[in-house]
Amino acid sequence: MLKTHPRIANRRHTTLLKACVCLPALMWATLAGAQSVAPDTPQQSTAGGPLAGQSPPGVRPPKSQKKPAEALPGGQAGPANTPQSIRWTEDWSKPPADDASFLDQMRHIALGTNPDFYLSLGGEERIYYTNWHHSTLGLRANDDNAPTQSRLRLIADLHLGPYVRTYLELGDNREFEWTTKTPPNRDQMDIYQAFVDLTAPLGDDGKITVRPGRFEMPLGNGKLMGVREGLNMRFTYQGVRATYILPGEVSVDTFAVRPINIHESSFDDGPNSGTTYKGIYVSAPNRLFGFGTDGYVYEVDRAAGTLREGAGHDNRTNYGARLWRRADGWDFDLEGDYQGGTFANKAIDAYAVLFEGGYTFADTILAPRLGAKANLFSGDGDLKDGTAGTFVAASPRLPLISEAAFFNLSDLMDFYPSLTVKPREDVTIMIGPDFLWRQSMADGVYIGSSGASIAPYSSGRFIGTDLNLEASWQATKNIQFRIFETYFTADSEFAAHGGKSGNYFGVFTDLRF
Repeated sequence: MLKTHPRIANRRHTTLLKACVCLPALMWATLAGAQSVAPDTPQQSTAGGPLAGQSPPGVRPPKSQKKPAEALPGGQAGPANTPQSIRWTEDWSKPPADDASFLDQMRHIALGTNPDFYLSLGGEERIYYTNWHHSTLGLRANDDNAPTQSRLRLIADLHLGPYVRTYLELGDNREFEWTTKTPPNRDQMDIYQAFVDLTAPLGDDGKITVRPGRFEMPLGNGKLMGVREGLNMRFTYQGVRATYILPGEVSVDTFAVRPINIHESSFDDGPNSGTTYKGIYVSAPNRLFGFGTDGYVYEVDRAAGTLREGAGHDNRTNYGARLWRRADGWDFDLEGDYQGGTFANKAIDAYAVLFEGGYTFADTILAPRLGAKANLFSGDGDLKDGTAGTFVAASPRLPLISEAAFFNLSDLMDFYPSLTVKPREDVTIMIGPDFLWRQSMADGVYIGSSGASIAPYSSGRFIGTDLNLEASWQATKNIQFRIFETYFTADSEFAAHGGKSGNYFGVFTDLRF
């Protein structure tokens, strides 16, 4: 149940925002020897990890990362000695130089003379100020909110040769100055990730790794099953994952997990007994005329779900394929997903199509990229015909539409042209309008991640337009700043049926070490 807090005076929000922006100056003092990021070095990367092939909006990988990355269980390895978004994809196997900073020295603590035996200690501190006006776009009254998030992580990564690894990540997550609580922002000290990797070689350089424990698990481009980076707590799962890798040829992921339930107190999180995810994801780079190809089947079984179609047990099997490439200035990503199964005793017949592409003029001033996204997530054309047609993503990356995450990925179509420029090698700015429609007028407008929606109306599909601005500055390989602004202007028909225009502003500073 959501609780409210008396509205905080604007001057207190201003104080927090100043603290958010100024805190990196204090962080900087701890980074002995840290330098600004030089052009064309791996330190520019902010993508990394399993999502390296598809950088977040407004962030592009450097030239050095446009070649295929080394595969590892669950994704791709990041550049050596560089913090990554998905922390267990980092490569600290090379001992640091004698004059490296103290934080880099802690990332490789030798255990004897064998370089494959070492302990890596690290962490993260992120401060994120957010300010929503009409965060639910009229679905709920009194929906302005301006909290500040505080995310703290401590990491211990033990490598005992090439075949045994143990990983532990503790997290502490706080939310301040809120009007409405956001549960994933609130979790005192707890075990965020803890797993063991057991690897066995399988001829011709292939290998299989079994990972039991608790871990993040983005799949593919992370759009339909992602990490929830906008909030303090990402999606994490508990169970087992097994990955077969034949370098440069194919990777095969299988998994059987339960998502983690978040509780506010310390060391009280645990797996959700009412939900299971299980499936297989196969990826083959450069196998089809230079394109990468993915294919997957996975089942999401939830004890309870809520949509306009009703409420009840939700068992969905996703059948999907993806075609992707980045070469010669072009980037291209096309994915299709069909859902079958049952929801509230109705047969599911739902689908999604996701496209993202663009061209970068790398040799032109500001290196502009002209890009576009177009997505379709099915709605239910007849709420009374006994068939469930509303698409529901497993663990969606809601900022696929914008960082504001006003909309869920159900009964939605959008077209998002964008312009991205780089005034400096370590600064990226993206702007563009995102035009939004309902896929079916018989279904509702789904707001946020709860499954709640504004009631269907028959006077038009168009919902409104997001006007988006995103900017990123990778100040050093350890420190990043990002800023977001989204103004949603409601269409007149959406407004006539209870919808409202809204605004989102966010700014964060993130120290990873």
